[in-house]
Amino acid sequence: MKDDPLFKPNSILVVIAPSVVVLGFVDYVTGHELCFFLFYLLPIAIAAWKVGPTSSYLISILSSIVWFLSDVSSHPYSSVLFAFWNTIMQLLCFLIIAYSTSKIQFLLREKHETSRARLSQVKTLSGLIPICASCKKIRDDKGDWQRIEEYIEERTNAEFTHGLCPECVDKLLKEAGTIVENLPQPAGRLPSTASKQTFPTRKSFRGRSQGVLLK
Repeated sequence: MKDDPLFKPNSILVVIAPSVVVLGFVDYVTGHELCFFLFYLLPIAIAAWKVGPTSSYLISILSSIVWFLSDVSSHPYSSVLFAFWNTIMQLLCFLIIAYSTSKIQFLLREKHETSRARLSQVKTLSGLIPICASCKKIRDDKGDWQRIEEYIEERTNAEFTHGLCPECVDKLLKEAGTIVENLPQPAGRLPSTASKQTFPTRKSFRGRSQGVLLK
């Protein structure tokens, strides 16, 4: 469409400018009793959308001049100032339409280009992916097994951060408590009952030893 000469900016302006003149002639022929104000907005909007803001401003000025000539020629004014005032009001309306249309077109084009740039960066995974039912590793095209994070990061723009879900936290805490309970007692530490039973024997032995030495 853009390569078509009918849609080039210069070709559009060549069509729009004469159409404004023709519209002014029709406005003059029909007289001041019929209002053709809305019809002037169409070439201005086309120029703003297809060509650009500068061209639409020029078409707005041209439309105001054509409207002024057709309006003054179709009926007399009690004062020329009234005709100029009406023309200025028409020009302001035309300029507002030109600016608004150009702004909307610019925002839509910018949004479209941004969306297209984002879509060009997106990579997708499709098809059947062989994954281990136990360790969740994925087999690549070469037959090697990779962690699921590595496999996805190499083929997409995604990045992973690791953490623990509440279920896994509870599971790890229970496993840690079970391991602590099953730990063996440290070597060299005797039970309290054993220490109480052996203490009198040691005392009597020491007493006999002292008696032997005194004799």
